[in-house]
Amino acid sequence: MQNVGQPYDVLDMPWLRARQELRLQRIDGYYTAILLNEMSPFGQLSAPLYLENWYWFVAPSAQRLPKEMRQYGVVRGSHQAKWFESLGITPTVEVNTAEELLLVLKRKRIDTVLMDLETFAEIAERVELTTEAYSSDFFRYVPLGVYFSSRYLQEKPDFLAAFNHNIPLCTQTPFALSEREKVQIKNQLFIAAEQLSQDPRLVSAVQEANSQPSSEEQLTLLDKQWADELALNISGLAVSMQQSPLSKYLHTWQQQFSGQVAEIMLMDQQGRNVAISEITSDYWQGDEAKFQQAVQALQPYYFDAVSFDASTQRFLVHLSIPLYEIKTDDKTAGNKERGNKETADNTINSNTRDANATPAIPATPIGMLILGIDVELSLQQCAQSLSALDCS
Repeated sequence: MQNVGQPYDVLDMPWLRARQELRLQRIDGYYTAILLNEMSPFGQLSAPLYLENWYWFVAPSAQRLPKEMRQYGVVRGSHQAKWFESLGITPTVEVNTAEELLLVLKRKRIDTVLMDLETFAEIAERVELTTEAYSSDFFRYVPLGVYFSSRYLQEKPDFLAAFNHNIPLCTQTPFALSEREKVQIKNQLFIAAEQLSQDPRLVSAVQEANSQPSSEEQLTLLDKQWADELALNISGLAVSMQQSPLSKYLHTWQQQFSGQVAEIMLMDQQGRNVAISEITSDYWQGDEAKFQQAVQALQPYYFDAVSFDASTQRFLVHLSIPLYEIKTDDKTAGNKERGNKETADNTINSNTRDANATPAIPATPIGMLILGIDVELSLQQCAQSLSALDCS
């Protein structure tokens, strides 16, 4: 608000009252807010200020019970209470604060709550709730923003765009996957992605690109041309690359994951796009964390922060896998080893490989394979999976 030059006052009130006050045009907005159908006639939600990570927490006594037989608790007027309405859940107990909710859970008056993962951990420690016995299943990510009234936005037609533009400048910390979530996603996708990164077609394309490096000036011009053509809806660099045989191969490869993989980018040593399964906003990725930090980490993979795509309403995280030269000796040894292991490997789901195994990594990658992963879909499939190995 300071960055856009807008004076403001902050009032403290319950959720239900805040929504009513906005309807009556007594306040200009409230936060943090989710998009509610009942509020859609009265205003508009900003871009996300924060992402909450909602999990179901279930007591041992209810873990084998059908969901309709569980005893639910909720904070009165909260976002979770609105979700309970949409899910057709009638809570057994309603309380005024999250701390009260976990105290009720501790006293076994309820057995199931829906709460942000970080909030649950913090409050559980405060009320001395032993969390180890409670199961935790991912439900969804929830973007939280400011809900501004229609009257306010009509008076200031340029305000919301300026406010949204300043959100990244004011955000203190990015939203990151927990270590547990990284392992869950890695167990589902990494082995297949690692094998793709070793495909001779990809390695050869990267090597060819590396043989023709661009100057800094050329990178700037090509990156600008790429963005300008997309903005003007011109069939230029991006469309041409997406239609290449290698890009089409990547697009076909990602289809096997039923939406979990939203995009694939193959980059050379400079971070230039070599092949893309979907149109990307930039040609040069070399200045972004998903490329730079993956190169610096010298690890077999790297996860960047979770990002929210407002246009698709999807939460994406990028899994970066460095590419390396395939030496002749490596090919021979690898073929021999694969021949010895082929039968056994074919009987084991690739998801079951040890998530903590870290192979030896050469010093200098020649490029990068980056998968844009739909985080919600991956974690939801993991939570619904009957295979504990997928989600361990």
